[in-house]
Amino acid sequence: MDGAVRSVWAENFDTESQVLRQVAPHAQHVALNVQYPGCVVVHSNGRHHRDLTTDEKYEVIRSNVALLKPLQVGIAILTVDGQRFAWEFNLRGFDVESDDEARDPKSIAYLADCGVDFNRLPRDGIDGCKLRCLLQDSGLLKARPSWATFTGAYHVAYFVSIMSGKKLPDSVDAFMEMVRELVGPLYDVKRLAREHDGSCVGALSNVVKKLAIVPPGEEISKSKPAGTGSMLALLAFQTLKQKLGTNTEKYSHKLCGLQSI
Repeated sequence: MDGAVRSVWAENFDTESQVLRQVAPHAQHVALNVQYPGCVVVHSNGRHHRDLTTDEKYEVIRSNVALLKPLQVGIAILTVDGQRFAWEFNLRGFDVESDDEARDPKSIAYLADCGVDFNRLPRDGIDGCKLRCLLQDSGLLKARPSWATFTGAYHVAYFVSIMSGKKLPDSVDAFMEMVRELVGPLYDVKRLAREHDGSCVGALSNVVKKLAIVPPGEEISKSKPAGTGSMLALLAFQTLKQKLGTNTEKYSHKLCGLQSI
């Protein structure tokens, strides 16, 4: 699993871009994972995120995305001929040494333990605009594959922000319209897993074990969190789509962490 993830920095961005451009036009399914330095904004009424309305949840998400910079973008692709590829793009912009950078210290510690090289990001990371141009020009979006993510509200929100180069819109309806225009069919693996089996809950690592994607007793690597997360989400989506069949379609654009579903 870990060896299948292609770690991308400024030094090998051009080389990996060529590979992605060859693969992207043939994409059937794509999975997305974005790593970010936690959340610092909570709703003013103090209620738990799950108890907020959709509009309130979106406002919290929008505020956090505006304040915190994305660290990594994981993209996993299944091609029409059954090949799988995964990239982890390490982004420039966040400086862990700067007191001005918004972050959740617990999230930083967790990601550092997973192998995120915070000292290298400001020096060797990729500019977000270069990643945006690559994905726009690669043919990935034009291929109109099915997209998947896991507990995807923040992953998708950051991706929309990166791809638009702008702040997220004020309303959740405008945001979801941007999502539909950008990626087409989008599914949240967490929601699909719960529909398939009420006991198929918890973290992504738990879901893939419940689905027998990972053999019993085999440890899931914590390294390359965005790349590994996107590949696991892709594998889980493939499995769940086969199990749910046409019922999958009714869960398009229902993101856990945003809509009350």
